[in-house]
Amino acid sequence: MTLNALAVVRDAEALNKYVSFFRGDGWDQHLLAVEAFKGELRRAGLKASYGSPTLFRVRDNLLLVMINHEYGVKPYNAAEMTAATLEGRAEVFRIVRGLNKLGGPWAGIQVAATAEQIGVRDGRRIHGRYTITREDLVNGSRHSDAVTRVFFGADIHATTRGKNEVEAIGHGGFKTQPYDIPLRALIAKDVDGLLMAGRCISGDFTAHASYRVTGDAVAMGEAAGKVAAFAARTHRLPHEINWSEIAG
Repeated sequence: MTLNALAVVRDAEALNKYVSFFRGDGWDQHLLAVEAFKGELRRAGLKASYGSPTLFRVRDNLLLVMINHEYGVKPYNAAEMTAATLEGRAEVFRIVRGLNKLGGPWAGIQVAATAEQIGVRDGRRIHGRYTITREDLVNGSRHSDAVTRVFFGADIHATTRGKNEVEAIGHGGFKTQPYDIPLRALIAKDVDGLLMAGRCISGDFTAHASYRVTGDAVAMGEAAGKVAAFAARTHRLPHEINWSEIAG
């Protein structure tokens, strides 16, 4: 889980070596920026809970700050979610204040906003009539009932603090090919009439680390909504709908 924040600085240009993709640069520049930023955190006597702390430029002197990770939190437990949100927010303020004390280009940095609640990457997933797997990503699987095609790679964040110390983020050791998400992965296997969209669809851990991003969730939500409406209108259950009836 991550609690992101927005921060304003006096001069983003002066911090460009610490900001990832500052001018649309590639992955190598991102890695250099992360290491440079970690060096500044060490200089301030700080260490982020996320092993790959990252700054992104939103526009002008507004930065997105991604420094927080919380581990072992049950996303269906309200008390644990609240505690994780509060801890994440506290870490953001602690680090931003520490950077401000460094002075120089960091002087004047301040938190502009924090997320309403912590962001959950992974939670419970429901078995569907098709399960998206690592093999689908490797092979670039195609399906006749595809509701969207995923182009995002496997973005696997460490699941424990210990693993975070070794490898904060990995990509599964393989190159992802663009692959389809079939409608069947959005239809529950054991509960008739139940549709899913977003993180809760039917997929394994590795596949989920790819399709869980917002753009794919939006497309899945649109597809689930279409199927639900069509099923209601034709007095059928979702699994009785042929995607070609809607998409064709």
